[in-house]
Amino acid sequence: MFLRFLAVGGGISLLYAILAATATSHLPLPRAVSAGALWVLCIPVAFWLQRRITFTHRTPHRHGLWLYAATQGLGVGIAASVSFLLANGSFRHDLFVHLLASGLAAIASYLINHRIVFPDPSAD
Repeated sequence: MFLRFLAVGGGISLLYAILAATATSHLPLPRAVSAGALWVLCIPVAFWLQRRITFTHRTPHRHGLWLYAATQGLGVGIAASVSFLLANGSFRHDLFVHLLASGLAAIASYLINHRIVFPDPSAD
């Protein structure tokens, strides 16, 4: 299950990192705003993919999407903070920065999703 989570999350993270690095290096918006907005746009896609691919034998919590979104709020905070502190407008540098932010957020996300959003039915 963890490998599927990493594959799905890695694909979404790569998509996010490329979009965010492009936005922070080319758009006339504050870097933290563009990075955070792009992260928010990835949330429903990621939830659907994680539910269909990773947590296939688990039923999401009745407020699963909202809990997932709240979990990703932590990711938005990480992405915006890391972008504010480390992004400098250079595509290659910013790509690394956003990959780092995605990795940190992924660790927190898996732990919360595994235990709360998509709980193990045998743990009841």
